[in-house]
Amino acid sequence: MRGLWKVMLAIWLVACVACGTWLYRNLSVTTDLTVFLPPSATPVQRVLVGQLRDGVASRLILIALEGAPDTALARASTKLAGRLKTRELFSSVSNGGPGALKKERELLFAHRYVLSPAISPERFSVAGLHSALRESLELLSSPAGAFIRPLLPSDPTGEMRELARLMIPDGAPGRRHGVWFSRDGARALLVAETRAAGFDVEAQRRAIQSIRDAFAAIQPEGGRIVLSGPGVFASQVRSTIEGEAWRLAALAAVLVIAILFAVYRSAVTVAASMLPVATGLLVGVTAVSLGFGEVHGITLGFGAMLIGEAVDYPSYLFTQAAVGERLDATLARIGSTLRLAVLTTVFGALAMALSSFEGLAQLGVLTIMGATAAGLTTRWVLPALAPGVFAPRRARAAPFDLSMLATSGRGARWVVVLLVAAGLAVVVWRHERLWDDDLANLTPVPEAAKLRDRALRNELGAPDVRYIVVARGKNREAALQASEAAAAWLGESVARGLLAGFDVPSRYLPSAKTQAARRAALPDAATLAGNLDTAMRDLPFREGLFAPFLDAVERNRAGPPLEAEALRDSMLSLKVESLLIRDQQGWTVLAPLRGVRAPEALSLAASRAGHQLLDLKGESNRLVNSYRDQSLWLIALGLLCMTVVLAWGLRSAARALRVLVPALAAVVLDVAILLLLGERLSLFNLVALLLVVGMGLNYALFFERPQGDTAEQARTQLSLVVCGATTLAAFGCLSLSETPVLHAIGVTVALGSVLSLLLAAALTGRRGNPV
Repeated sequence: MRGLWKVMLAIWLVACVACGTWLYRNLSVTTDLTVFLPPSATPVQRVLVGQLRDGVASRLILIALEGAPDTALARASTKLAGRLKTRELFSSVSNGGPGALKKERELLFAHRYVLSPAISPERFSVAGLHSALRESLELLSSPAGAFIRPLLPSDPTGEMRELARLMIPDGAPGRRHGVWFSRDGARALLVAETRAAGFDVEAQRRAIQSIRDAFAAIQPEGGRIVLSGPGVFASQVRSTIEGEAWRLAALAAVLVIAILFAVYRSAVTVAASMLPVATGLLVGVTAVSLGFGEVHGITLGFGAMLIGEAVDYPSYLFTQAAVGERLDATLARIGSTLRLAVLTTVFGALAMALSSFEGLAQLGVLTIMGATAAGLTTRWVLPALAPGVFAPRRARAAPFDLSMLATSGRGARWVVVLLVAAGLAVVVWRHERLWDDDLANLTPVPEAAKLRDRALRNELGAPDVRYIVVARGKNREAALQASEAAAAWLGESVARGLLAGFDVPSRYLPSAKTQAARRAALPDAATLAGNLDTAMRDLPFREGLFAPFLDAVERNRAGPPLEAEALRDSMLSLKVESLLIRDQQGWTVLAPLRGVRAPEALSLAASRAGHQLLDLKGESNRLVNSYRDQSLWLIALGLLCMTVVLAWGLRSAARALRVLVPALAAVVLDVAILLLLGERLSLFNLVALLLVVGMGLNYALFFERPQGDTAEQARTQLSLVVCGATTLAAFGCLSLSETPVLHAIGVTVALGSVLSLLLAAALTGRRGNPV
């Protein structure tokens, strides 16, 4: 036997060193919460996940400067924009200043006669030109005259005014001292667009720090900077998850070690108890890293679960050991029960590991591999280290007596039946508020930050990111034509008051068909010159003033079509690239909407046009709904597997049912209490409830195991109290998390561990036979 133990020790050491080496060289931690989104099975769902990760607005950082006089804020805005524009982290920075978007204005001006939707043959007729010239003449004497005069010789028809009307939304911020300001004048506003995708948290973090550093160098007295946007949230979420993952795991470890030391009064035994935990975490995280390429921060935080679960196995071993008994002898008595406890945990986690949710699959793999490694370490490594060292020198007792529940007979059982019935009644009563399907509740972003983001978006006229019209085409040309068709009915919808505005890629890059039609509407040089002369006869414009206009029209008429390459390195190109997306199925057009007032009417109009109105919030919630249904089936499969394992291990369906009932009763009461506390169940509560079932089965297995004498009964009671206390400590720490995923799991399992222990004692103990 000693030879076998040496072999097992060697295997364990090699495995630990190999896993540690792999993690040291290859561990990559991510905090991208979209891995906790269901897979996108349909084209619309693929668009949804793409928008959440790298969508139209995911790369925007909204900036507000406040706390100083408006003149100081305006100067700071100009300096900050100038500094950020020189940095490679940003593709564009806008503050509404006079020097902003110079290249974009030059592109629009050069191609105005193929970009302006107002182009038609009538616009260049004598009547059309005369009307345009009279309008320009009136504008010259208006407050806008200073802006019109330089453009008049080359743009008497006002195409740049038309383009400005289209490309500057009605909700655009006002200006003070030449830059954007909030309506109340208290904040100078800027928008920075990062080159990196919204889900590239490290790049977003560098961009945010770059903004803060630039502001610190020019900060006016009393001035403050406020940042918001998806990238800011992603950076905050990463900091929260990373910090909590390690902090909560460390706190859980300290509490568990304190509990174990209070029981064992031996540092050596406590250290030995942590070996299965450490091994389980090491193997579990390595398995996730190997299987998925990276480990999510939430998965690491979930490792606190292993501290509470895996420490149970050595606790069963050490507390079950009789005075002077060798550990191999103890294992001979409890080995089959311990094996069943590990197997039920492993098979219960199969539901998570089989999930199409990558995030949940990571949690499942961590649980399966971690619990297996911890169980094997308890079975083979601890006895091999020093068989006689861990034997207790004196009998130990639990701090409180659970035998009263076990010996109360039918009285306790009827109380449990009534409590479960009441729990089921609560679930039925609150069934309409049972599920939390709001994807936004997965993120630990404070509500105040969400409100601030909404306010800044409103001030800047940025898209609200919720409603997007989706159209498709087989190629770029077909997609741009679909974009123009969407723009047509969306324009009518704006006129009807169904929404405030929209954006489409064809606004910046019309289809070749539309460009050809607009060029065909431009008259040749001789015809245009003649029409212009006639239109000017009764107007006070000098002869030859509009020669630049004649040249520009001829260049646009005879020139090549505007291609995407011509827009490169400009904000127009970024607009087209973000609104016109190529994938394996073709091209997708995204038209983000502003100020949606009638989503139902817009959805009907979209379907009539062969397009689709995508409600990102509604679609994400439907996506979570569909996955919840899938998860319920997988959990049912997990329960079935647990039942089969129990029946096989106990060699009796009746005994398996006897062990299963307390765990299921604990789940019912757990859910009922959560609902009474105002909680709503998410997918992660379901995961936690499966863990509650696993723990409940473990407790019931040891209660149900035949007891030899009163001393063994006392040791069983002690082992279960210790396991319940360590589980409560670990998951109680997790319940303190600000990350909703970790909080949901923590509070559910912490509550369930107490209920499982009490119900297992009440229902599994045989009448007249204490524990």
